[in-house]
Amino acid sequence: MRGGFKIQSRILLNALSLAGLLIVLTTTGCRQDMHDQPKFFPQRGTTFYADGRSIRPQVTGTVARSQGDPASYLHTGMIDGKEGDMMPFAATADVLARGQERYNIYCTPCHSRVGNGIGMIVQRGYYPAADFHTLRLESAPLGHFFAVMTNGLGTMPDYSQQLTPEDRWAVAAYIRALQLSQHATRADIPAGTRVEKLKDIAAREGLPDSFTKPWTALQTAPQTAPQTAPAATPITTPQTASSTTTTQPPATTAATASSTTKQAAAAEHTPAAATSEADTPKPVHTSPKRDVAAGQAIYLKNCSICHQPTRAGMPPVIPALIGIVDKVGEDRIRGVVTTGIPTGKPPMPSFADKLSADDINNLLGFLNTK
Repeated sequence: MRGGFKIQSRILLNALSLAGLLIVLTTTGCRQDMHDQPKFFPQRGTTFYADGRSIRPQVTGTVARSQGDPASYLHTGMIDGKEGDMMPFAATADVLARGQERYNIYCTPCHSRVGNGIGMIVQRGYYPAADFHTLRLESAPLGHFFAVMTNGLGTMPDYSQQLTPEDRWAVAAYIRALQLSQHATRADIPAGTRVEKLKDIAAREGLPDSFTKPWTALQTAPQTAPQTAPAATPITTPQTASSTTTTQPPATTAATASSTTKQAAAAEHTPAAATSEADTPKPVHTSPKRDVAAGQAIYLKNCSICHQPTRAGMPPVIPALIGIVDKVGEDRIRGVVTTGIPTGKPPMPSFADKLSADDINNLLGFLNTK
């Protein structure tokens, strides 16, 4: 009987010890150290700093992400509501080199290194990209390429987060250099510049034989006029370098000729106002009085089936039209409504036979509402 009592006492003591251990472990896990630790609260004072402010002043020279005039030509590519055709700063060789680097990183998957719209992911089934060597895009102003990179278009998303405004302009200038390269002649080569054949460059750098063969662009619409390089384009093309010339399309003479096309002429035509953002005209939206209600009715009848009654679209295939006037300008919208986008995926038809000039003006009045 005495032995049985000792056994029971020992069992009870062990149970109490185990319970005590569990209580210690449980209370240890419930400590509030992390919850009650000293920390700063937004918009509250503190005794930690002598000035009593928890928010510390910015380091001298700090640049805000949104610093600058968001309505300036540098940030919009628009002048008086239209896409501009000049650089907001001088297009030097360094700018072109930067544009080539950014283009090769962000644009070549769809547009390819030669800009013919047959990039690697397009070859693998993605939506066809724009061919920069069509008459329409060779005639497009530089501000158009900047606006598309800023806002996106069709199946192309915007690249405003990946590329700064300066980089977007550099890419636009490089796209123009790619376009000019297809019309380069020996007369465009500065005196004393070394000229090499693409075949020799390809052999030296170990590139395949197909590198020098003509590439085939996606031609979804026939050309209606001979391709000519846009006149008075204010850019300066990059200096001769083998690393640059090998990415140019195989023109009939030499890659180095492509990389120096129109250098003197471009410098001569560079507007003085393009060298300073402060001197650049700011967009001013002036439009005649329009019937917004009639424009809304026109939109619901002709546009809402694709762009939705709310103007939200179905990105990335069908773009949203909310704020579209501020993004691309009235002339661009009027041109798209009139001529359509036959190369789009899906293509947009022309409404020239359905909408009069007054109808389009009323439609623009509705699209300009917030």
